[in-house]
Amino acid sequence: MWSPTEPIYRIATPTPAKAWRSRAGRYRLVGNHCTGCGLTFFPARRVCPDCRSRDLRESELAPFGRVVSTAEDHTPLIGHAGRATRPFAIVALEDGPHVLTELVDVDAGHDGDPPAVAEGTEVELVVRKWRREASGPYQYGYKFRPRRAR
Repeated sequence: MWSPTEPIYRIATPTPAKAWRSRAGRYRLVGNHCTGCGLTFFPARRVCPDCRSRDLRESELAPFGRVVSTAEDHTPLIGHAGRATRPFAIVALEDGPHVLTELVDVDAGHDGDPPAVAEGTEVELVVRKWRREASGPYQYGYKFRPRRAR
C-alpha cells in the first residue's frame, strides 16, 4: 500500500516496455562477452570498445564479487526516513566487470566509526526494491550485501 512518505518517480520511470526489455540486467546481471578479444561487459553493449567487434554473446555474470571502493551518500531522500547515509560501493565481479551499487544489510558508518564495509569484503547479489513507478508498481533491481558464511 502506498504511503505519503514513499515517493513516486514520474520523471525517472521508464515505460513498461523499456522496463520489461531491461529486466535481465536488473535482476540477473546479464551482460555480454566479446568473442573477438574476450572482454566481458556490464551493462551489455552493442560494440566492443577494444576491438570494435559486433560479435558479442549474452552472458550471465557471477552474482559474487569483492568491494574495490566504498562511499556514503549523505543526501536526504524522501522515503528513507531514519537513514542518515546510504553506503555505495564499486564491486569487482568474479567475471571481471566492475559495478557501482548500493550496499544493503550493513550498518552505515557514523562519524568517527570505522567503515561499515571495508575494501576487499566479499559481497553477493540480492534483488531489492529500487523505487515506485508512476503507474503504481514497484521497480526492483540488483544491490549487493556482504556474503554470508555457508
